Amino acid sequence: MGEACKVLIVDDEMLIRQGIINYIDWEQEGFQIVGEASNGKEALQLIAEFSPHIVVTDIVMPIMDGIDLVREGKKAFPDTEFIVLSSFENFDYVRSTFQNGVADYILKPKLNGPELLKILNRVVSRIPDLQHCASAVKPERSTEELLENMISGYDLSLDQTVSADALPNSRFALVGVHGKNLDPIQLKMAVEQSVPREFRIFSLASSESETMLLLNFNPDQLDSIKRTIENQAAESPDATWMLFEPFDAIGDIKRVHDEGILKMKKYIFYLPDTRVFSYDKLPEENEKQDNFDLNHFIELFKDRLFNAAFTYLEDHVDYLAGRYNNDSFEFKSFLGNIVFNVIVLLDAMKYDTQELEQKKYGYFSDINEAAHANRALEQFNGFLESVRAIMLFGDKANESNNLDKILGYIEQHYTEPLRLSEIANHFHFNASYLSSYFSTHHKEGFSEYLNRVRIKKSMELLENSTVSISNISGMVGYSEHSYFCKVFKRITGMSPGSYRKELQARHENEEKGLSSLKK
Repeated sequence: MGEACKVLIVDDEMLIRQGIINYIDWEQEGFQIVGEASNGKEALQLIAEFSPHIVVTDIVMPIMDGIDLVREGKKAFPDTEFIVLSSFENFDYVRSTFQNGVADYILKPKLNGPELLKILNRVVSRIPDLQHCASAVKPERSTEELLENMISGYDLSLDQTVSADALPNSRFALVGVHGKNLDPIQLKMAVEQSVPREFRIFSLASSESETMLLLNFNPDQLDSIKRTIENQAAESPDATWMLFEPFDAIGDIKRVHDEGILKMKKYIFYLPDTRVFSYDKLPEENEKQDNFDLNHFIELFKDRLFNAAFTYLEDHVDYLAGRYNNDSFEFKSFLGNIVFNVIVLLDAMKYDTQELEQKKYGYFSDINEAAHANRALEQFNGFLESVRAIMLFGDKANESNNLDKILGYIEQHYTEPLRLSEIANHFHFNASYLSSYFSTHHKEGFSEYLNRVRIKKSMELLENSTVSISNISGMVGYSEHSYFCKVFKRITGMSPGSYRKELQARHENEEKGLSSLKK
């Protein structure tokens, strides 16, 4: 018997390591376990010490995870082969890292003795030094396995190419099925029953939420595939069917798969209720428009033009929700950024943001983890409703207080050339908002109220002093004497001179009355 194949087991859970060790009779099968490690850092040390031919590693581990281990391990020990253990959840992530040197993978839910031995022998068959090993008999690979390897990015040697007998027809199409609790075998059988007999159909790598079928057909049979997908989608309301762009050479399968799955997943994120997506009949997305101007939104908010601010925001969110080719990360990041900025704005404007501060990380998390755009929008719209409630409550609580402050400011500064815009700036209000606010809450406009304050003060001066009328007009804030007289007469019904004469006459009569009483 030749040299045994040396294997290192890497997993942070001891029970998993023990389970792997007990799955098969390693020595009888031509293997030798040279060590165990609980993380990538320990594994690199053991690889340097024992030079294993194969490392079986988990992905999620402390200190150094499996992906970093593969990358660093292949760099330092290029002859060592790596097999990764994957759950359904991170399966797509694992497939995307094959360029780092992963030789193969095992789905944890499918991990058992025969499956492990099959994968080990598959990898051994590619190690030149172990070709004489008793157990390293090249396993016969199914067409499905070869196709899966091509999608995953393996470099296939010439003797591993898919035979022409297995793929006799000239055209290929990938069909993806996205949903919950999919049964790949049933899906394959359902399609086989609906298409011409000369079709070849292969069920490729699957997860709990995704199955991929490869159809090998003749050019005139594409319409039959489309009808079949439409019919299957109608019979499986909880699944989404995706037809990728057909291709002529099997060597293009990885490119078509990677480009197609990237595009289709974007459409599924934005349109989760659509049951069929076909490469040649994708829903039209919104035409490109101007980028969202965050500074403009912030200024509207600061000016308390809340309706305009929310309308501007919601219009852009609706636009983004119809940009189906945008990455979901971009959509979620925009929503999260608005949540952050609005909370900061409300706090700066002295609203009570305590409840929002406590909830904000929940909003960030729920938006980030949303499987579909409508779920992310549900969370975002809930946030906006909370913001509206806070603003409404805050405004009602501060209305009378704000008005008292404004009126007090006018009482103190009426002698100055007051303008509504200056008061608005002083109280951090938008001028048009303050004008409306003033009229609503004080039953008259700002200018009318200011005139009343000034005329009232002038009446006190006319009655209690001998200051000239022209000087009084300047003392109460009027730069033009004639305008003062005009306003005075409109409010009191008489001119300042007549008012003063009437007061004097009244005082004289009162004095005469007092003197006659004394007599």
